[in-house]
Amino acid sequence: MLRLSKSLPSNATRPLKQLAARSLLAKNRQRHTVSFQLDYYMSPQFAGVANAITNNLYEKNGIDLKFLPICPVGHELQRVRDNSNANGSSSVTVGSVEQNIFIPTLYNNPDLSVKAVAAMFRRSPLCLASLDAKKSGAEKKFVVGAHEDTVSLLERILITGSGGDSNVSVIASPRATKNTDLMSGEVDAIQAYTTTEVPTLGLMTGKDIYTQYLEGLNGAKLGYSQMLFAPREDLEGDKREVVQAFLDATFRGWEMAIRDHEAAAKSVEEAKAMLGLDDEKNDHWDPSFSYTVQNVGLCCDYAKETFQGDKYGVIDAKRWNDATSWLLEGESRSKDVVEENFGLDAHIWQPNPQLLAGNELARTTLEDAKISALDFKEKYGHEPSLAVITLGSLE
Repeated sequence: MLRLSKSLPSNATRPLKQLAARSLLAKNRQRHTVSFQLDYYMSPQFAGVANAITNNLYEKNGIDLKFLPICPVGHELQRVRDNSNANGSSSVTVGSVEQNIFIPTLYNNPDLSVKAVAAMFRRSPLCLASLDAKKSGAEKKFVVGAHEDTVSLLERILITGSGGDSNVSVIASPRATKNTDLMSGEVDAIQAYTTTEVPTLGLMTGKDIYTQYLEGLNGAKLGYSQMLFAPREDLEGDKREVVQAFLDATFRGWEMAIRDHEAAAKSVEEAKAMLGLDDEKNDHWDPSFSYTVQNVGLCCDYAKETFQGDKYGVIDAKRWNDATSWLLEGESRSKDVVEENFGLDAHIWQPNPQLLAGNELARTTLEDAKISALDFKEKYGHEPSLAVITLGSLE
């Protein structure tokens, strides 16, 4: 387990808002240990966390932050549960994972007893990346390389689900070599993040990369990405306030990243050196600092979308429930009735109730309009037109 013991100077440039949980912790002058399980190596997708580390935001919120060792893909919930069982009396545990991994895993093993509390990305950056556009009617199988924990998900989206294509094959592809596998022709497309492998492939090939978002493809609803979760018992009593203080520091870190990508990129590089959580040998990173700045900016675009009312990281219960319903559809689960807000603490990290936050409503309205326009074009062969109908005179 890695402990943050190095005190670093703050480079914050303006006053930051303080939550009641933070004030309470400071007043009590107690330090609380939070063990954090990342679902990937320290990288730009954790820019807010890196900012909070290098600007001592966790320390200022009374938190002694520790990092658990990187775990195999898909094992994040179990690692959080194991750490809580072993150290729950003396610490709080938080993990990060995609909603599309979290929901099926929790459904199949409810004894994990964890709940989502916030999300760093409102939607998933998951996409299919290829060097050439997929040709319809091709006789040869179109082979997609995917991480082992998402093979079944991609098979459902691309093959067996509504709108699927039987001429597609999904295989487990090593995460460390998937860009090379794509460029060598071993696969026709790879599961990728638009924030990571896609810009890397662009640099490696000097070409535009064909991408297709998985969210919305053939009706897919993947929900939130880089979602934060904690054991149920850590969401009660004093520990609940510790989790809120952790979220406060994390999303103030994201706010700083959104305002200054270059400073956040420096924080990512510093955090990587401090923690040693970047030692995966893979082919989908470019070592240049300009690439890190670009990655931070792309990640910040996803983080911005989590803003509601007065804070980043907010999970909207309706959006969560819609994704959960889709993720649990299937023959083996079709007759099950899943409780509302399954796997979600819908109250721990929400905007001030005195604010009428319309952020999520506006985003959903725009997304629905875009889907409707695409459906219209597919059905009628041309884009829809906007008409304004008035009654009476405009004078």
